[in-house]
Amino acid sequence: MKAGLLALLVCPRCGGQVAWTSLAGAAPPGLEGDGLLTCEGGHRYPVIGGIPRFLDGPLFAALRRRYPDYFKAVSPSLWEGAPPAQGGAEAAGVLLESVERFGYEWTKYAGYDAENFGRFLESTRSKLKPGMVVLDAGCGAGRHLEALAGTGMEVVGVDLSWAVEAASRRVSNHPRLHIVQADLCRLPFRCPTFDFVYSLGVLHHLPDPARGVLSLVGHIRPGGFLLAWVYMRTTRKVLLEPVRRVLRLVPSRGIDRLSLLLAVAEYALLVGPYAWCCRFRGRAILPRLVPARIREYARLGFRVSRTDWYDRLAAPVSRPMTREEARSLLALAQLSEQAVTAVDDSWWQCFARVRPAGGGPGAT
Repeated sequence: MKAGLLALLVCPRCGGQVAWTSLAGAAPPGLEGDGLLTCEGGHRYPVIGGIPRFLDGPLFAALRRRYPDYFKAVSPSLWEGAPPAQGGAEAAGVLLESVERFGYEWTKYAGYDAENFGRFLESTRSKLKPGMVVLDAGCGAGRHLEALAGTGMEVVGVDLSWAVEAASRRVSNHPRLHIVQADLCRLPFRCPTFDFVYSLGVLHHLPDPARGVLSLVGHIRPGGFLLAWVYMRTTRKVLLEPVRRVLRLVPSRGIDRLSLLLAVAEYALLVGPYAWCCRFRGRAILPRLVPARIREYARLGFRVSRTDWYDRLAAPVSRPMTREEARSLLALAQLSEQAVTAVDDSWWQCFARVRPAGGGPGAT
């Protein structure tokens, strides 16, 4: 854990300030290594592999199974009275499934190389300034987080899944990039902390997307802004939904193998022929008639197609939205300048600004 992160953290249970202790009993320079965060109310959270872990209920139990060596090195009494899961057993089960599914994806495919961050940030790039404090809400393996290295901004990536380990390796050499494992709906940060929060392809995978937005907005400073990209409700996503529900019974490895077969078929029947025609003619063929996703995969390659197939099929929760549903996420009294924009035939880009202190009502 890097020293700059500690000043941003609070206990998600009571809001108290947290202090660092290393397993050796004293904080080493730069807060390196495994340790323990303890708040003023006595609540404790492990720091494993340099990553603060704010998990509860079954997720905390999964953490103990994943890192037995860490928990052997600390007294079991420290974890007596560990917090129960929030939202009941069903919600906890969905979160645990998400941790496993997305952890598998962004660990195995940490090198996913669809370079689209410039496009994601295009509408907000002029608003980004050195000195800002930024949150990547649902950072996965840290690909988008890394794109902000060297900008002079303090950037924190949060994810619930085991992908935080891949993200931590990716940003280890960047002193102003940080990783935290936590639930977006129970963030361990001071309110408000961030000048800019972005969430790319995440909110539609939450059990309650509106609750996720409310949590994020509560951590944005007055005058700061939110950018979120969510799935657009389309015919192909509706048709895929029964398949995704059935595949919840299939382990991640099995879905990964199925995604390989589907990507091979997609390339053999659609992407490959289109790419060959483009090379033969020296330019794109009928760009207005060929779906954007086929053109994109012809450019980005097979590995991206395979990863995207896994992403479509493995998510425990997927809620593609109509324009009105996307707008409803931003219908909060704290927000102004709301805008929902269609991107191709796949995404809604959602933007809003948190009202400055004392600001009047804005458009919705």
